[in-house]
Amino acid sequence: MDLHATIILLLIFLITRVSFGQRQFQIDWSNNVFLKDGQPFQYVSGSFHYFRVPVEYWSDRMIKMRSAGLNAIQTYIEWRSHEPSIGVYNFEDNLNLFGFIEMAQKHDLLVILRPGPYICAERDMGGLPSWLLTEDPSMALRSNDSRYLNHVNRWFNYLLPRLNPYLYKNGGPVIMMQVENEYGSYFACDFSYTSYLRDLMANLTNNDVVLFTTDGNALSYLKCGLINGTFGTIDFGPGTDVAQSFSYLRSRQPNGPLVNSEYYTGWLDHWAEPHSVTSDELVIKTLETMLSMNVSINM
Repeated sequence: MDLHATIILLLIFLITRVSFGQRQFQIDWSNNVFLKDGQPFQYVSGSFHYFRVPVEYWSDRMIKMRSAGLNAIQTYIEWRSHEPSIGVYNFEDNLNLFGFIEMAQKHDLLVILRPGPYICAERDMGGLPSWLLTEDPSMALRSNDSRYLNHVNRWFNYLLPRLNPYLYKNGGPVIMMQVENEYGSYFACDFSYTSYLRDLMANLTNNDVVLFTTDGNALSYLKCGLINGTFGTIDFGPGTDVAQSFSYLRSRQPNGPLVNSEYYTGWLDHWAEPHSVTSDELVIKTLETMLSMNVSINM
């Protein structure tokens, strides 16, 4: 390589490093806003679960979501699919999480990840591997049980370091990661477990991404769902009293931006019950109320 080409490559490297060094997604607690590269930022996101959609449709869906005005997408990461048996990992085809994140960035969409390990998502066992039940039937899932945590440790130690290159600070589109999922709705209320997850995720991501929780819009959910040192968000659907819902969160988390991490634009159907239908007008009205309050939203 000649001297001229070497100098050009060196300049590109330095410019890239400076650029990435300036990339930051943070919480401005005193002003109750997110800061993206130092500027106040509000995200409007849509849920897109890559493992539910054929890979051939990913780009089409992202184009439509971006064209609809969304600036982010949110997805769960389903442990059950990625580790079908202990120590055997699958990230091919529809499970190509890393390709999914790269495609989102190509379409100018930020990414919010929800790696669980429990994700709910209307999936069997909330996305936990079924082999946990046969590995040790007495194992206490979603708790500080060392037998369960050993498997979570292995999974997160495999997954999270591979996600670090995709974090916003490192040049990627990932701005936030969720710790567990609606844990305030679970009976265990095991703070040692959720604190352990918080520390594990923070260490494996080098504290380079905003960690958050999501829980229902009531004090009863927030009691066991919020984790010290982790950003708390809530979820609710159309027709809900927005101000009242966030007042519950404010009583436990006085500062920081307001977020509805699951704004339900529809609802699930149950067997033998009528098909669930949601009013477009009500969805729009509640959405407009949240936007006017500078709430960041994931639909």
